[in-house]
Order: sequence, then C-alpha cells, then structure tokens
Amino acid sequence: MATEREEKVMAAIDPVCAMSVEERDAPERLDYEGTTYYFCSTDCREEFEANPEDYAN
Repeated sequence: MATEREEKVMAAIDPVCAMSVEERDAPERLDYEGTTYYFCSTDCREEFEANPEDYAN
C-alpha cells in the first residue's frame, strides 16, 4: 500500500520518438494547443515544433 511520502510517477510518451519519459524529469516540454508534450531531448522538441501537425493528437 502506498504511503503519503511516495510520489506517483507520471510517465509520458515522447510524440516524436515514442520513448517513455517521466514528466517531472523530462529534459524538454512544450505546450501546444492546450496540451503539454514531454520530450526526451531538444532534438525531439525541435522536430515537433517544426512539424506539430505530424505529432500532435
């Protein structure tokens, strides 16, 4: 059973490379059309910014 001291780890999928990243530790994040996207690297964030229609849900 979880205690109050344990933090729930929220995982996200980098929309560019499909790598799993922890939201709190993601090196890059970007808000786009009301959604926050999390990225494993600056390269993935830059690719998303260049072509958001290819990656945004």
